[in-house]
Amino acid sequence: MGAWGGGLYDSDFALDLKATIKALLRAPLGMDDLLAEVQSSFGEGAGDSDALDYWLVLADQLERRGIPRPDIFDRAIAIVEAGDDVALLEELEADANTIAERRRETAKLVERLRDPRPAKARKPLKKPQPLLLEVGEALIWPTERGESINAYIAEDAPWRPDFTADGWGFGIVTDAGHQFHVLAFYAVQVLKWRRSERPSVDLAERCPRAHHHYGTIGKLHLKRARIERLGRVPEAAMGSPPDPDYTRRESRRAVTREIGLSGAFGYDAWNRWVLPGPKYVIPAPSGEPLDPDEPDQRPGPDDPR
Repeated sequence: MGAWGGGLYDSDFALDLKATIKALLRAPLGMDDLLAEVQSSFGEGAGDSDALDYWLVLADQLERRGIPRPDIFDRAIAIVEAGDDVALLEELEADANTIAERRRETAKLVERLRDPRPAKARKPLKKPQPLLLEVGEALIWPTERGESINAYIAEDAPWRPDFTADGWGFGIVTDAGHQFHVLAFYAVQVLKWRRSERPSVDLAERCPRAHHHYGTIGKLHLKRARIERLGRVPEAAMGSPPDPDYTRRESRRAVTREIGLSGAFGYDAWNRWVLPGPKYVIPAPSGEPLDPDEPDQRPGPDDPR
């Protein structure tokens, strides 16, 4: 059922739904419009177990945030009282511990939904988030065996892994803007770079590239990943713009699910066991690729040295 336990958030579906609700609450949307957006993104087309968890997670998140919605609360209570989610777990042959955990979690949820906390005013963003990157500019970042620095671990954290730079990542910002008028998104096309020296904007035209990766990022994560902005690449290096339908879908997905742009920076370390097949599938705009005999894949962090 796509879950790893009986808890309410023991599935990717539930975690993605939680992140989406959190993001949308920052947008200046009325609650009906917000819930319609959540429904179209998650409620429609959800599978059996996800369809049940949709209402339970939605009710849980709204109650925790002081947003009273009796219609949603009642629907979640009805699911629990009918035992629909537990019955599905039993049908899927979940073990006794998983079923017991689900019963405990949903009993606590029903108790809160019957006596929800006082309503609390929302505080959506009043102005658009500043755009930190510009369309058409080149970015570079240090890598170790194709992997970038983990931007989600503080520099002084004792569990931060050692990092010895042995190469560079190279990319172009191909899109930037806002969804819901306030939530900033970006797209980066990672370029194939196999040389030891720092990339330069004048060579971007000769680099094959990956698909456009959409995500969000803040100043702190840019700093931790040591992203350098090199300036605008020649117009000929931009290649084809992203498809408009793809842009709308992926930019909205990026802001609602809080997908990090930093996922693009470690793209070159995603080897065949993670991402089978060629990665730099879009030819160099110049038609004369740089170092054409260099491999599309390079050794990743888990490959033998």
